[in-house]
Amino acid sequence: MHICSRKILAMKKVLFFLIVIIAVASCSEPNSSNFSVSGTIDGVKVGKIFLERFQDSVLVDVDSVEFNGNSDYSLTTDISGPELLYLHLDVKDGREFNDRFLFFAEDTLMTINSTLEQFEKDAVITGSKNQDIYQVFKENNDKLNKVYTNIVKRSMSLTDETRTPEIADSIENAYDKYLKRKVLYAINYAQLHKDKEVAPYILVTEASEANPALLDSVFQKMPKKIQTTVYGKQLSALIDKNKSSL
Repeated sequence: MHICSRKILAMKKVLFFLIVIIAVASCSEPNSSNFSVSGTIDGVKVGKIFLERFQDSVLVDVDSVEFNGNSDYSLTTDISGPELLYLHLDVKDGREFNDRFLFFAEDTLMTINSTLEQFEKDAVITGSKNQDIYQVFKENNDKLNKVYTNIVKRSMSLTDETRTPEIADSIENAYDKYLKRKVLYAINYAQLHKDKEVAPYILVTEASEANPALLDSVFQKMPKKIQTTVYGKQLSALIDKNKSSL
C-alpha cells in the first residue's frame, strides 16, 4: 500500500510539471496574427498610430503603437480574407479627420510609408493586389469627382436672377452625364477585375444607382469565392433591395 501511494504521488508530480510546461509554452507562443503592416511616417516623433476596422457599424481600434522619438511602426491583426482597414495617425494637431485613410489589407506583410505633413496624400502602399487595383480606380474616380465639384460650384454661384430655366437644365444635364460616366466606369472596372474582392466593394460604393439588372449581370460573372465575401454579400443585398423597389 505504501509503494502504491508513492507511485501515485510521483504521477501527480509529473502531471503537475507537464501542466506548468504547457502553460509556459502557451504564454510564450508568438503572435499568430496573419496580417501585418509596417512602415515609416516621416516627420513624426511623438504621437500614436492606430489600425482600425468597422465592426458592427462602429470604427474600432484593433492595434496601436506609440511614437517615442522614432518614425517607424508595426501593426498586426487577424483577417479572414482581403478586407478594408483604416490607418489613423493621432499627433494632436487638430486634423483628426484628415489623418485617417482606408486601404485593402491582405493576409500578408504590407508596407505603408507616408509623411506627417500629408499623411493620406503621400501614402505609398505595397503588398496588396486588391489595394493596387483599388488605387488605380480611386485615382481615375477622383478625376470624375472633380467634374461633380465643378457642377456644384456652378450651381451654387447662381442667383435667383441668373438661374434661368435654360441654365438649370444645362446643370442638370451635366450632372446626369457625370453620374452616367461615374457608374459605367465603376461597372466596367469591377467587371475587369471580377476575380478580386475589391470588385463588389467598388460596385456597392460607387455604382449603387445603376440598374440592378446590370449590377446582377456583373455579380453573376464573379467567382463563387468573391460572391460569398463580405462585399459580395453586400452587393447581392443591394441588388435584391433595388430590384424590389422597381
